[in-house]
Amino acid sequence: MDGQRLLRAVGRGVAAAVIGGLVGTALTRGLMRAVILVAGGIPQFTWAGSAFIALFYIVFLTPGAIALAWSRGRWPLFVFGAGAVAIPVQAVGIATTDLDGLGSFGSGQWTVLVVLFVGMAAAYAVQALIAYRVARGGARHPVPCGVPIGS
Repeated sequence: MDGQRLLRAVGRGVAAAVIGGLVGTALTRGLMRAVILVAGGIPQFTWAGSAFIALFYIVFLTPGAIALAWSRGRWPLFVFGAGAVAIPVQAVGIATTDLDGLGSFGSGQWTVLVVLFVGMAAAYAVQALIAYRVARGGARHPVPCGVPIGS
């Protein structure tokens, strides 16, 4: 019985990470292109690069998503949170390096870039929310009259 439960948790967790990772890739890839255009760079995106980003997102979301599918406790939130936070932290490092080579920006560019960076943060939040919801099984299950199910 425990083996089946583990397989279900792994399946649900991997599915959650894949769905969240692919949605996140689509959203952030479009925003990355906009950032490069506003910054005056030349977008050089490849399918291989997009696949790597998707794989990166999926790998970082998978352990936490499996933990969320396995347990309703609080500890999975730490595992999931670590992976979900590592993604934008790495993105900031990469963006800093990429944008540093493009020179200085005018105030109009900075205004648009800030809006795009907020959009990126929102995309990462949406990605994490999707993975969380799929891993935890989607809809919340209300407890009638405060009596736990199975009591």
